[in-house]
Amino acid sequence: MKIPVTVVDDEQVDRYTVRRRLSRHGGFRDVVEVESGDVFLDVHCSGASDIETDGLPLLILMDINMPGRNGFETVREMEVRQSKGLAVPSIVVTMLTSSGNPRDKAEADKLPLVRGYIEKPLDADGAQRLFDLYHAELKARAA
Repeated sequence: MKIPVTVVDDEQVDRYTVRRRLSRHGGFRDVVEVESGDVFLDVHCSGASDIETDGLPLLILMDINMPGRNGFETVREMEVRQSKGLAVPSIVVTMLTSSGNPRDKAEADKLPLVRGYIEKPLDADGAQRLFDLYHAELKARAA
């Protein structure tokens, strides 16, 4: 079972790095790339998302600092839309950011949908942490 994953990040090089790193890991499906929180919400949280998950929770890697709606605002709005049936019903969000600011980590911890916080650039250890975090979440949901 390969993990369905979407990366929301305004930096093309960061999306490329994530795509390459997860591809090398082997436990993830092809990465869906979205360049902003606003685009993600418009395209995938408006009732007609085309992201195929085959019933698995969608792993969303969310950057924090983006133009327009930042990652925290995007996650909050995604939660609202999810409650209205407009977003993918089962998700696991991990903040993937260049911010090591303790306030950002604390803010991420407050969001019910967020299950992890990984600093860029994503390396092999980070990819494995994502894989392990996702499977731990699946196990917790099954319990």
